[in-house]
Formats: sequence, C-alpha cells, structure tokens
Amino acid sequence: MKTSAIVVAAAATFGLSAPSMRAAELPEAIVEVATVSEGRSTAILRLPGTVLGIRDAQISAEVSGRLVWVAEVGERIAQGEPLAVIDDHLLKLQLRNDWAEIERIKADIEYNQRQIARLTRLAEQNNTSRSGLDEMESRLQMLEQELRIAEVGRDRTVYDLGRARVRAPFAGVIASRDTSAGEYTEPGDPLLRLVDTESLEISVNAPLRTARYNAPGTVLRVQGDGRQLDAEVRAIVPVGDSLSRMAELRLALEPGHWYIGEAVTVELPDGAGDTTLSVPRDALVLRDEEVFVYTLSPDNKAIKVPVVTGAGHNGSIAVHGKLAPGAPVVVRGAERLRDGQAVKVIHARGEASPATS
Repeated sequence: MKTSAIVVAAAATFGLSAPSMRAAELPEAIVEVATVSEGRSTAILRLPGTVLGIRDAQISAEVSGRLVWVAEVGERIAQGEPLAVIDDHLLKLQLRNDWAEIERIKADIEYNQRQIARLTRLAEQNNTSRSGLDEMESRLQMLEQELRIAEVGRDRTVYDLGRARVRAPFAGVIASRDTSAGEYTEPGDPLLRLVDTESLEISVNAPLRTARYNAPGTVLRVQGDGRQLDAEVRAIVPVGDSLSRMAELRLALEPGHWYIGEAVTVELPDGAGDTTLSVPRDALVLRDEEVFVYTLSPDNKAIKVPVVTGAGHNGSIAVHGKLAPGAPVVVRGAERLRDGQAVKVIHARGEASPATS
C-alpha cells in the first residue's frame, strides 16, 4: 500500500500518464476557472492613425501696416486675446477724415433744406419757378445718399481699426510664426499658426468597405506609446478614388493621452461578425498536437473538450467545440489535469471578453 501511494504521488507531481494510472486514483487538483462567453467575432484591421487638432488655423493679416508686436512660438493664448498688433496710425487719420466728410455733407444738407423751405414759400406766391425747387430737392436727396455712403466708410474704418489688433478666434498654442515685429504686412499675409491642443481627434484611412461596419458612434480600440483606450467614431467620409479605395474616419479623442501629430494604431472591424464562443487564452491546453480545454462536471470532475481556435483579441480567443455559454473552463492548473480527475476550485474569474481578430 505504501509503494502504491508513492507511485500515485509521483504521477501527480511529475505529470506521468502511465496507462495503468486512472484519473480516479489521482489526487484532487487545485484549479482556477473562468466562464465561457458568447459574443460576435469578426476580423480586425489594425491601421495607422494620426492625432489631429480639430481647430488648427493659419492666422493672416486683414489690414495693411507695420507689425508692432507678434506673439511668440509656444505661447498659450486665450480666445479673444491679441496674437499680433499692426500700426493703426493711418487708420486713425482715416477715421478723422471720415468724420470730417460726414460733417461737411450734413452742413450741405442743412443748407439745402433751408433753400428748399425758402423756395417753397416763393413758389406758393408764384415768385419762383417750380423747376428750381425740384432741382434743390433732387440735390438734397443726393446729399442724403452721400451721407449714407460716408457713414459706411466711417464704419469700415472703425472695423479696420479693430482688425489692426489680430485676436485669437479660439484658445490655443502658437505652433509657428511667419513674421516678426517691424515687418510690413498686407491683407492675407500669414502671420502665425494657432492650434487648439485641447480639441483633438484621430484620423485614420481605411478601406472603403469598412464604412459599412464602422458607422458614426461605433467605439474602436486605439493603441499608442504603451497606452490604449476606446474612442468613438465621430464622422466617416466614405469617398475614395480609383487608386486608394480608402475612406477617412475621424475619432473623437479626449485630451491628455497623445500629442497632436503622434501616431497611433486603430482597430477596425472588417465585417459584420458571427456569433461565437470565447475563452481566456490561459484555458487552452496544447498537448500531442491537440488543442483542448477542461470544463467541469456538476461533481467537479475535469472534462476534456477538444476545440478549434479562431480569432483572438487581448486575453480572449474564439473557440469552436462542445461548450456552452457560461460553462466553467480551467485557466490555472490545466497543464497537469487528466480527463475525469477531481478538482477543487480556489478562484473563479468572470466571463471572457468576446474575441475578435
């Protein structure tokens, strides 16, 4: 009896599988289990993406003049704060001239109004011709139109004075500068580049066919520089050309993960997917060119189930075999198990995540 006990212990310790060793004679094995999950499995494309700023503007001058001041590269500017200041001395002189022109026209209008009143009284007494009165009234209407034109010119000068101080259309960081203080600038000349580093998204080009399976609102896995997170598809542009056959996807991205211009990898489903079972990768046992898992009977006996593996994703893998959703599978201690051996469960994990590839 003592010799038989030693043989059994040795077999359990070194994983012996002698034909004479029955599973019922083996000691109870300590195992950890997880449950089989059911989900949709589909092929996954891992494509390169780029982090972009949603608001990235090349700021240009809108009026002519000498640059008095330009913000430095790297400065963080709040919305409405100045980015550059253009000398406005000539504009102020133009504004004074506009006001003088308005006052001149108003004086002419008052004079014509007095003349029309005098001619009207004379016309009532038949002391003047009606044609002279009509001419003065026509002249008054022209002066009133000139006044409106002069007021528009004044308002334009006031508007240009405001544009002499170039302000940030949104909060951001000065990424580059094209001019320096002292240079003369014309409308349309680039001054600097302003980038909003808090409003980010990811751009990824994918085969056009993937547009069917990645509609706006779809959540995709993104990886880069040792980090990974889920990002939602904000928009898709399903327009390609005869050469690339590619569509562009834009994914919403919260700040604080990657910098603008950084490369990431985006995982996109490349099909509608099929319903399949998934188990943790640790549940797979490869022995004698056979792949199988161990599930448990109601009385905690190991049951060997051959499986065919499919797509894998993270720590899970799709399998095809005689398994049911929610069934327990051994994930720790399966290497030394034998079919029919009694087991003791010390820990149970949750369900495996659905596998994709």
